[in-house]
Amino acid sequence: MIRPTSLILMVLTAAAGGALFQIAFEVSELDGDLSQLNRDIRKDREAIHVLRAEWSFLNQPERLEELTRRHLDLLPVSGGQLAGSGAVPVRAQDQEPVTDPLIADTGAAAKPAVLQDTTPKVKPAAPRRTARLSSQTTNRADLVRSFDDVLREAIDTPGSGGAR
Repeated sequence: MIRPTSLILMVLTAAAGGALFQIAFEVSELDGDLSQLNRDIRKDREAIHVLRAEWSFLNQPERLEELTRRHLDLLPVSGGQLAGSGAVPVRAQDQEPVTDPLIADTGAAAKPAVLQDTTPKVKPAAPRRTARLSSQTTNRADLVRSFDDVLREAIDTPGSGGAR
């Protein structure tokens, strides 16, 4: 006959064997997951290496210069377009800023007025694209305005914040 202690030991041995089998199975699954993650990491590193090489190629100054020349209508900056710091008008210190006429003078000195902008925020419109002029009919130098001309126009235009 089998003693009760032997029976208990056999049941415990079977349970330990089953638990060992379960743990070994989980470890093999985790090992497979780890090897898959390592393959993914290696693949991502290779992709990063390729992307860095492409980025270096795409950002070559010679290539960017050629694309700029081909697709943009830019002209070299001339000396007449550059202006010194004296070209920008400066508001006099004694000149008061323009205030809103809706602000009442009563009690303005006692407590500061808090202005709230109630106008809705609107995105500025995109600049209109003009039709391209052919280089045979128009001299490109005639199309270029200097920075000084633009500043003079802005100062002389009423309502632009310049001289009135």
